[in-house]
Amino acid sequence: MGDATVTTAPTGSLRRLAPTFALVAMLWSASSWGYYALADGLDLSNGYDEAPVLFAAYYLAWAGAALALLRGAFPDRLTRANAAAQTRALAPILLAYGAFVTFVLPLLPDVSMLRAPRDPPEFMFASAWYYLPKSADILFQQVLIAAMVRRCDAARLRLRAISLLMALLFGGFHLTLALDGFTPLYVARFTLAAALFGVVVPRLYLRTRHGFRWAYGLHWGWYALDATITHLVLAVPPWAM
Repeated sequence: MGDATVTTAPTGSLRRLAPTFALVAMLWSASSWGYYALADGLDLSNGYDEAPVLFAAYYLAWAGAALALLRGAFPDRLTRANAAAQTRALAPILLAYGAFVTFVLPLLPDVSMLRAPRDPPEFMFASAWYYLPKSADILFQQVLIAAMVRRCDAARLRLRAISLLMALLFGGFHLTLALDGFTPLYVARFTLAAALFGVVVPRLYLRTRHGFRWAYGLHWGWYALDATITHLVLAVPPWAM
């Protein structure tokens, strides 16, 4: 999404960011609440895997709503030409991860029910279809993250300050996974990964060409890596097959 200049943040710049950050928090919270309400209403234990098309459309709708409500954070960037360029840039990433879930994921050993945590995350026993709505969910999240990064840059925060802020926000948000009953190890590794991603993502958006592609690809790549490691580490032992 282009380059930007690192400048010193003026007094009161953080207050100027408050409306954008509040709107992002509202959108993120509402989408999460809506997912669980819809899954419970349809009596689904794993909405992503059991109704992948429905929830892919759900998060695409949220991504569209976020773009519409936060379009002020992307001046001169939501043009038809730029959207087409971003789509072309993102296409190879989507094809690569589509190949991963289609050809690589089925080759990984199954996760053992005995080795899995008591309240395992959905992806541990999910099929390739799980990653269709997950891809749309990541798209929605990246729209929100891009808006925050762009607003911080417009407020003239230094790149280092934006990175620190994104690390605190993105990492801190993932601490709420503990409220869903996930194990401390799961919460810790996702929080650490999210914080590290927060450090890197402002540079991707502000210092690289097609930053959305690289940010989206890195975000999705974490799930691919974590799924691969999980299937290998928690695999059904050979003697139990």
